[in-house]
Amino acid sequence: MGSKGDGESASGLREQLRRLTNENVQLRDKNERLFSKLGELQGKLGQVAGSKTDLSSKLVFSEEEKLKISKDLIEMQIHTNKMREQYEAEGFELKNKILTLENRLVELETQRDKLYSEAETTWGRLHAAEKNQKELADEYIVLKSNYLALCKEHEKEVTKNDELGLELLNLAKAQDALLKQQEDQARQRQAYSEATMELERVKALVGRLSDRKIKPEDLVASEHERRKVERSLLGNQDEIKEELERMKRSHEGQQHKLEEKVVTMGRELQETKRAVRNTQHKLAEQSAALLSSQGQLKEVEADNSRLQLQLKELNEEYRARLVRYIQDLAEYVDGCTAEAGGRTPAVPLERSRMKSFVDNMLQDVKASYRSREEQLANAARGYKKRLQHLLKVHERLLVAYRMQREQILSVGERGLDPGPPESHFGVPDNELESEMSRELQRLRGDKARLEAQLQEQKRSVDILDPTAFSQQSPANVGKISEDGWADIRKQLREFTHSTQEDLERERAQLLTRAMVAEEQLSELQDYVDKHLARYKQEIIRLRRLLGTEAGRAFSADAPDARHLRHSRRNGSYEL
Repeated sequence: MGSKGDGESASGLREQLRRLTNENVQLRDKNERLFSKLGELQGKLGQVAGSKTDLSSKLVFSEEEKLKISKDLIEMQIHTNKMREQYEAEGFELKNKILTLENRLVELETQRDKLYSEAETTWGRLHAAEKNQKELADEYIVLKSNYLALCKEHEKEVTKNDELGLELLNLAKAQDALLKQQEDQARQRQAYSEATMELERVKALVGRLSDRKIKPEDLVASEHERRKVERSLLGNQDEIKEELERMKRSHEGQQHKLEEKVVTMGRELQETKRAVRNTQHKLAEQSAALLSSQGQLKEVEADNSRLQLQLKELNEEYRARLVRYIQDLAEYVDGCTAEAGGRTPAVPLERSRMKSFVDNMLQDVKASYRSREEQLANAARGYKKRLQHLLKVHERLLVAYRMQREQILSVGERGLDPGPPESHFGVPDNELESEMSRELQRLRGDKARLEAQLQEQKRSVDILDPTAFSQQSPANVGKISEDGWADIRKQLREFTHSTQEDLERERAQLLTRAMVAEEQLSELQDYVDKHLARYKQEIIRLRRLLGTEAGRAFSADAPDARHLRHSRRNGSYEL
């Protein structure tokens, strides 16, 4: 649009220059005709001098007429010389003005080309920065997906640790059962010792009876009873020993398997921690690169906005100067037509035609620019409204997600996955959000960080030492876990309430700041409207003033009109 307007203005200037050259040629023709008249007068003067001898008597009587004619001739020569000098001076001024206008036009075209090239380079840099930003965003998404996969694997390892903890608890219960069995075996050993003592007593009794020569039948009967008692006692002892050995072997095997599982899980946990640490390190590097690229993007955007503002100012200055040049040319053309035609009735019509043509052309250009600006402003307002609507919908979805997640967390069941914190679903581009949304996003990030710390504490509570299982009873372990969970729930409740209070306080502060900003914006809008109205009135006054000066130029004589045009042109260049 700007290049088309510049081409039209340049073609208009060339047309005006062509007209000026034609008028200059006409003035030269008039000057030549005056010179021819002067030659005729000089020829007549020669004829008068040749006929001096014949008209001596008449010359005596017409000496006064001769003096008058010579005086008129001298005055005419002086007048022709003045007109020649004046025409030469005006031609020289026109040539200088044409040269200056051409030089200025060339300079403006070079500046325009330079600005276009700078704008193209800036757009190229901006596109490159946007491409880099998209690549970084893609890399960030890939890293985030990898991080989520690692988090899922870590959660699986945590569930495995929970299962191993349950197995350790079962083993502790089995150890208690084994201790009870050992106590039973100790009681059985005590019974066996009592039986052996009874057997010794029976042997002593048999010895005493043998010394007293008891009957063989009684001896055989007592021997059978003794053997029966020994067989029963020895059989029970062998069974007890076999049972103890079997239980001992099973306990040792289970203990060995459990130790192997604990060692393998410790190795896997270390590898997982190392992988998470490496991922966090890579993520930190990527975030640092992203921050640096965002800083570079902001610098490029600032340079682009500065260049766009500079381009806009230069365009406005070029437009104002071009309008002024066109008005000066229109006034000059009107003045030349007035000098050429004299005070005829057609001169005001020609002037009004040229003036109206220039005014209509300027009004059309301004109307096109104004319509384009209104179209862009309407598009920007529509885009801003749609963006605000989307942000409101996103905020409502975040609120619903937060309420659902808090309900899941308040239930406290391990089977339900509450999902990631709401800060993961924030808008990545901070420029789309308002100041209040940025503050809320920052608070959500703090809340997510604290929740992550809380999850780490829960995992550290869940992962218990096997020696602690062996040293503590299941009742004490359950009591400690219940107390820890109660403290964690209490801390989580206090944190939620404090965070909610902080959010409400920040929201109130941000609402007050938004109201103050709206008031300041309305004041600035009123200020801009008032100044625009004042500028419009000033423009109308200047146009009227230019119209009155043009009327005065027509009503005055030709030299005075040229003097006024010359002074007005000087004033326009000073502006």
